[in-house]
Amino acid sequence: MTSIGCGGMILKGNEVLLMLRKNASTYNEMWSNPGGSVEPDEEIEDAVIREISEELGVTVEIIKHLGDYEEIKEGKVKSIASGYEVTIVKGIPQIMEPHKAKELRYFQIDNLPENLAPYTKLYLEKLKLSHHNN
Repeated sequence: MTSIGCGGMILKGNEVLLMLRKNASTYNEMWSNPGGSVEPDEEIEDAVIREISEELGVTVEIIKHLGDYEEIKEGKVKSIASGYEVTIVKGIPQIMEPHKAKELRYFQIDNLPENLAPYTKLYLEKLKLSHHNN
């Protein structure tokens, strides 16, 4: 069965907010955007807002869909993650689930850590393209 995930890219000027994952079954010890699994019968955009609220304690609004990352194993799509650009409308981001995140930090969009989760890399490429074209 294919799992469906989602995530949000939070920008502040020329910086993007990333979290360092820990105790994760996939992409452990890698920098990632906040996000998680879409629940059955949940809309993906609703899941993005819920997951970011659970992980960072902030309320966000969706700006736009950035793209979908497909993880393929043994020729089959194992998971799909939908990424969105979001903006914080209420609250200050902080680690709400310390068992899942080691660190939370803003990075310059052109000076990112090496160990980025592959879906985060894809969303960042789409973000750079969309902001470059504006």
